[in-house]
Amino acid sequence: MKNPTITRYASILLVIGFFISCSGSKFSAENLIDEGNYQQALTEISAEIEKEPSSFLFYQKGKVYGLIAKDSPVQDREFNYNNMSSSFDSISVYQTASPEMNWQSEADSLSNYYWEMEHKNGLQSYKEGSVEDIQTAISHFRNAIAIEPENIESYKSLSIAQYNSSDVEGAIKTLKMTESLDTVSLDIFQNLGFLYLETGNPEQSIYYYKKADQDPTKNKNVAFGLVNAYISQDRNTEAVSFLNNLVEEFPNDPKLHNVYGTQLYEQVSELFSNLKASYANSDTSSVTNLSVEIEGVSENAENELIKAYQIENSNIEFIESLAVFYNNMSGNYFSVHQVAFENDKSSIVEKALALTDFAITYYEKLQELNTGNNSYSEKIENLNSLKESWINQ
Repeated sequence: MKNPTITRYASILLVIGFFISCSGSKFSAENLIDEGNYQQALTEISAEIEKEPSSFLFYQKGKVYGLIAKDSPVQDREFNYNNMSSSFDSISVYQTASPEMNWQSEADSLSNYYWEMEHKNGLQSYKEGSVEDIQTAISHFRNAIAIEPENIESYKSLSIAQYNSSDVEGAIKTLKMTESLDTVSLDIFQNLGFLYLETGNPEQSIYYYKKADQDPTKNKNVAFGLVNAYISQDRNTEAVSFLNNLVEEFPNDPKLHNVYGTQLYEQVSELFSNLKASYANSDTSSVTNLSVEIEGVSENAENELIKAYQIENSNIEFIESLAVFYNNMSGNYFSVHQVAFENDKSSIVEKALALTDFAITYYEKLQELNTGNNSYSEKIENLNSLKESWINQ
């Protein structure tokens, strides 16, 4: 009777033993990983995930992609880092309530390790400063972003490196990627304002400076940049409008007054072209309106140029601006005289001669400050000859 009992008991032990053995045989690719056989490890891990996905398997998969990236040239790592991050993102989906181990925490620690490695190496390469080093830094920063897409520091560093490698559009694209991040900061918008200014896009520049809580009219560097952007695009109306606000904000800045006066003259120059056309077409009404407008805008231009000169009366640039202004204005009136109505010709010549005298006065000031510059004396001689020729007609 004992034998059957022993037999049954032994068979129970065998069954239990077999159950324990099976339940303890958890799949792991660690041996393949330790041997550096990463592709085979990925193949087997992926097969196991197809059967029964788990947080551990996704952790291992991400870990392998990280190792592959680390062993690759710096410019070829981004793809594998993206795969690593994607694998780690899947861990939380399968993380159990009471896990034997918190694989998400392990993944976060590994991601942080790789991010610090890439970001610090990027900073070090950028510090070296050569063209090749900056390109290497760009690759490191791209890798860091692939690892931690929410970490804004790498976006900032990447944009700086791109800007210094003359890739302004790339720098803009990088910073714009951060706009949807929770970690976006006001200095990102300020940098975008600056970069759009570099590309000659004043509207976008103003938009981002305002998003950064900065009024472009309150910051001289930004203000001058915006004016230059308008001028470079021949957008004189916008430049004049913006300068009008700036001289109110900075009334004691001579350079602003000088630039404003110069841009106002550009408007006057266009008006003279229209005036000549109106004279040629015998359009009396248009002639009258344009003449009044020319008087008003040219007076504003003159006042702004004089303000600059009054603030710094020994500044050659400001004196020359006045000399050129009066010279060009007299030339405009002399050119209009040819097509003007007969009744207007006398007053036009009178204005032209008065402006010529002012031009001579300021060229003489320039000559006093630059005794060795023969061009000023030649200009004075030419103006005097021009004046005499009109007086003697």
